[in-house]
Amino acid sequence: LYYYLRLNRRVDEQLVVLYRQGKVVGGVYSSLGQEAISVGTAYALEPQDVIGPMIRNVGAMLIRGYRPRDLFLQYMGRRDGPTAGREANTHFGDLTRGVIAPISMLGEFVPVLAGVALAAKMRKENRVALTYVGDGATSTGPFHEGLNFAAVQKLPLIVIAENNGWAYSTPVSKQMAIHDIAERAQGYGIPGVIVDGNDVIKVYEATRTAAERARRGGGPTLIECKTMRMKGHAEHDDARYVPRELLESWRKKDPLIGFEKYLAQRRIMTAEEKTAIDARIEEE
Repeated sequence: LYYYLRLNRRVDEQLVVLYRQGKVVGGVYSSLGQEAISVGTAYALEPQDVIGPMIRNVGAMLIRGYRPRDLFLQYMGRRDGPTAGREANTHFGDLTRGVIAPISMLGEFVPVLAGVALAAKMRKENRVALTYVGDGATSTGPFHEGLNFAAVQKLPLIVIAENNGWAYSTPVSKQMAIHDIAERAQGYGIPGVIVDGNDVIKVYEATRTAAERARRGGGPTLIECKTMRMKGHAEHDDARYVPRELLESWRKKDPLIGFEKYLAQRRIMTAEEKTAIDARIEEE
């Protein structure tokens, strides 16, 4: 878990460098501060499961077998990248890895992954489908239609709502009347779970529980991961609309720092192991 959290962070950092050097085609959409969600959820799944990531779920794609080189080549529009230079950012996938290629229209993946879950149920396959939505995407029609369909059909679907406070520049308080996105699960008759999205262990455990429930035929689960987008919508957005004091309060809840403390307090990872992991990442 530490390896993938750190790798996710370093890939994002290097993409920012490439962007500022003018080597990136299009924008860079950072997952800074949200790495625990991608890593915790994807790590909780089984190899046969299928994910539908978004632009900030680089950690999930790394766990599914993509390497930093794939991300860099894709962002730079190179012909030996995953889409041979025909697409931008993380718009690529591989069914053999169980990754459905993301698109920019957020919320659309809920009915798509519900379809994957339906196919698994009809074929009696031990397979779970998981996808991600931002807080803004939970206000879209496809989110409602897909989740309602999955609930009625009791499909093995997990929807991860990454509540990072802002749909581009619109705060959650101006797009919905409820405080917790998980409350919406009640309208579909499915479990709605709230977790600290900056705690990779809690994210992992919540996802694992939802996956086990789905495999037993219990149907879908909506998991709200509360976090904060520590940068603007993309590198070209300076996020001046976000109060500075809010960002500073969340900076103290950095998922990497928190997990490093967790490992140190329990003496799970030695200083030598940490150094070896960091060196391996730098080489990659």
